[in-house]
Amino acid sequence: MTHRFKAVKVALLSLLVTLGVAVVPPAATAEALDVYTTPGTHWLNGREWKTACEKYSSTVERCRTEIKATTIAYTNGRYVQTTGWTFNNLTYKPSARSQWAGNVLATPGEHTSGGRRWKTECDTQWTGLGACRSSIWMTTYTVAPSGRGYVAKHQWVFNNIVRFTDRGPAAEFCVPAESTRTAADAADAAKALSVAEEADPTVEPEPEDRPLSVRASEQQGAPEESPSPEPEQSVSPSPATLEPAAATPAAVPAAQAAVITSVQHEGYPGGALYDRLGDIQVKGTASAPDGTQVKVELRDATGKARSSGTAKMAKGAFTAYVAGGFAGEATIAVTGPDGAEIARQVTLRKAGVTVTGDGKIDPLGTASVTGKVDPGIGNLLVQAMVSTSGGWVKAGEARTTSDGTYRLDYAYGQGSLGTQQVRVCVTLPWGATIPSAGSLSIERVRAANPVITNTTAAEVALTYRSGCPVGPSSLSTIRINQQSMDGRVYRGEIIVRRDRAAEVADVFKRTFEGDFPVFQMTNPNEFGADDIKMMAANNTSGFNCRRVVGNPYAMSPHSYGYAVDVNPVQNPYRDPNGKWHPSTAHVKRTPVVPGMLTATSVPVKAFQSHGWSWFSGWDWHHFEKR
Repeated sequence: MTHRFKAVKVALLSLLVTLGVAVVPPAATAEALDVYTTPGTHWLNGREWKTACEKYSSTVERCRTEIKATTIAYTNGRYVQTTGWTFNNLTYKPSARSQWAGNVLATPGEHTSGGRRWKTECDTQWTGLGACRSSIWMTTYTVAPSGRGYVAKHQWVFNNIVRFTDRGPAAEFCVPAESTRTAADAADAAKALSVAEEADPTVEPEPEDRPLSVRASEQQGAPEESPSPEPEQSVSPSPATLEPAAATPAAVPAAQAAVITSVQHEGYPGGALYDRLGDIQVKGTASAPDGTQVKVELRDATGKARSSGTAKMAKGAFTAYVAGGFAGEATIAVTGPDGAEIARQVTLRKAGVTVTGDGKIDPLGTASVTGKVDPGIGNLLVQAMVSTSGGWVKAGEARTTSDGTYRLDYAYGQGSLGTQQVRVCVTLPWGATIPSAGSLSIERVRAANPVITNTTAAEVALTYRSGCPVGPSSLSTIRINQQSMDGRVYRGEIIVRRDRAAEVADVFKRTFEGDFPVFQMTNPNEFGADDIKMMAANNTSGFNCRRVVGNPYAMSPHSYGYAVDVNPVQNPYRDPNGKWHPSTAHVKRTPVVPGMLTATSVPVKAFQSHGWSWFSGWDWHHFEKR
């Protein structure tokens, strides 16, 4: 990018800021029309807008909005005002928040990417829940107070907004959705499940999984779930005390006790009963006219009714539902058309999900989180959740296989250091949830993980040319984790002479492990191999076949691959003409700021331990070993 093009771009954006165009948040548009996501030309709030949308990725659509405005371009040494379509902002249409994990456009805070400074805020009063917006740090121009000339100003300029399908952090962990279940819903939900072949339900569970019966005395003073309303009779009559019914043959012909034919979860046929697997379906038969009512109760180990349901006879059969909601020994009691009660003893298991995975990972890596849901059902949604100061945030999701196992990728916190406690939440098709009892501790450790490879021609496409002292065959590329001034961890890239690569890799490994910040370490190709631009961007670099800045007659030591520059902004260079680059801001070496090199700094001591020289006093950022 030429200086002239940069000046034009800065001037264009600066006038938009002056006019209040570039900083208009999406919330300011009328609800009837979202100009940022509606393709076409629009007239709104007295301004003319134009939006075009396209596929940004396989799952994200991005819209670019322009506005008709007057801008200023710096051309041929003078400022020229023009009126036309000018960039306003980018809007990324709603998509899953999880797929933006680690992206600076969806990570709150200040970041450096592509040599630019970015600032992002999410779920604030400016964005609303379920969105992030980003600004770029840049130089803008405004008309001088005198009306003559222009004044440069450094400031944040609004650039884009990312919208999510989910509304952001949840206040509580694994809260089930409001139940709107109907019989039809249950049937549809059952079709969505993939059920693994179950063991014989008559086999006793393992001791550690066996629900214990609770005595009435142990219940006193203990919290319990609110039971369903008590039945009208306090005690259901037993068959032994039941008086013969006085009904006439016309009312109940050949009345007989009901028979329970099946007790199961509708979406889990033939399997065991669980506390969180939805309503329990009770089916049976009885000889009674259609429409005759049958009553079903679910009682806990103390005999207390925890839920109840009714059904009407149809062609000699009935189907009723009772809610589970607790684990332990229980009784299904059915009062048939003849008033007699029959019962079946059942056990409600406690549904659960395990969570295991990588305990320590690279700051930029992805962890594998695995586990199993009990009961073993396929196609269940499993979500990894992380507790943050703002609430619970989704950090990954997957579907269970047919036996209830799952595996999901955890990318939350990429580019940061520290430990997060991860829990998983399983959501059933009808809204019920199963939370993991325990959590998985995942730590992003301070690991530099350097990798050295032979340099390719593409990696020195702009920094090497025929006639340079060394070429790709004599160079090595080092990729290594580094931490910038804002605490963000990134993957740096630096190219040096092959016989110096191991030493340089060790220096920056010790630099990272010693918590010394390196603003950015980007391939010089990104800056057109222009050292002036790299110094201004505070870029740490190595090989670059060029002349000495300020002395066009001498080849720079960087041309040989045995020189490295570190944090040029905090450690300026004085050229042979006495000019300081990139500025005079830190010529005076006090106070010491983050990234400033001193005699005791980790990089200085590390380089010197390998026999490198530090050109302190005039080229503060330069290290060299010939």
